[in-house]
Amino acid sequence: MADQLDVNNAVGEVIDGVYQEVHSIDSFDEATDFELKHSPNIEIVEGANGQTVKVSIGLKGLSHPQTEEHYIEWIRLFVGENLIGVVNFSADQAPEANFEIKRDNQQVIAQALCNLHGVWESRA
Repeated sequence: MADQLDVNNAVGEVIDGVYQEVHSIDSFDEATDFELKHSPNIEIVEGANGQTVKVSIGLKGLSHPQTEEHYIEWIRLFVGENLIGVVNFSADQAPEANFEIKRDNQQVIAQALCNLHGVWESRA
């Protein structure tokens, strides 16, 4: 897990002693398939007692592979600067997670770790 994280600036973090840049898409109009496959997709569903945040990996109909060689290791969710939860995956599991939150208009940040291509982030 992360030793250091700057949620506000998403500058990077340290995982197992190795610095990892946090990647995100700057322009969806110019995003490559590679970027789209790695970026978390955030869906917020309003409920009677708060919201459910559904996070899957991949945008615009593209999904990330889940093979022994290349897979999403975890998804984690922040509301503002608060870590809400982390869901870990093995190569044979679809990288999808649901989180129950009460966000009070705070930003929702989803991050995912690809074992080959580092940490990817989306915000809603």
